Amino acid sequence: MKVEFWGVRGAIATPGKEYLRYGGNTCCTAITGAQGELVVIDAGTGFCPLGDALMHSPFGRGQGEMVLLISHTHWDHLLGLPFPGIIHQPGNRFIICGPDSARGSLETICNGLLSPTYSPVYSLANMGGEQIFHAITNDPFCVGGLTIRAWPLRYDDATSIGVYRIEEGTQSLVYITDINYTSPKLMDEAAAFAHQATLLVHSAPYMRNELIQRYGFCHVEDALYVAVQAHVSSLLLFQHAPTRTDDQVDALVAHYRALLSSQQATLHLDAAREGLVIEL
Repeated sequence: MKVEFWGVRGAIATPGKEYLRYGGNTCCTAITGAQGELVVIDAGTGFCPLGDALMHSPFGRGQGEMVLLISHTHWDHLLGLPFPGIIHQPGNRFIICGPDSARGSLETICNGLLSPTYSPVYSLANMGGEQIFHAITNDPFCVGGLTIRAWPLRYDDATSIGVYRIEEGTQSLVYITDINYTSPKLMDEAAAFAHQATLLVHSAPYMRNELIQRYGFCHVEDALYVAVQAHVSSLLLFQHAPTRTDDQVDALVAHYRALLSSQQATLHLDAAREGLVIEL
């Protein structure tokens, strides 16, 4: 299983020379299985360069198929959806999975994002590729040799979040983003879901000592707790704060690596960056 990061920023895309090493695009991660199956998690602005790259594959000829897992429908996870050429190429097939919410189905919400008020695309019907929507449940499903397990959670009264675990053979990737950990019990449930994963990708835009208005995001300390309790091999901090520069991300990782070392923890810690490719 190959994991490629095309967008690792949270909240809003962030241009500027101070953000070039980690990148400024919002959430998009591509997983390619041993049989060539393609699963993409989230369609933030990172979905646009991914789409450009895929135009040189069967997607450019209208012969591509992708399973797109949406964690939730906030803009930093969906804004890139209508723009890449692959989504408009007739013949391409997109199986789009994610949680429904109190505001409507995933398909209804995506269609609303493309309304004339917000987008020149106007609606899903104007995208040439075929779109098939499925609401996630706790039941696992397979994409070729990949097994996908979802954990639907409630973000607030109106929004749900999908947490994902993708397995191939003995290797596993767990993707956790934007969970509002309201209790230790919820953190322990997240750790159970991530138990002994090869790689945990966990959003961590802010540290607890940063006085930021809380809108449901996770803290770095939350990610570390879940990773240690789950006995995962590696943790990648993800969804970096839009104002966090490359040098500041470096310093943050160095600080928490030192903390883990002082506790004799064996967890491998790093920060996700655009262009990073990991073979599991």
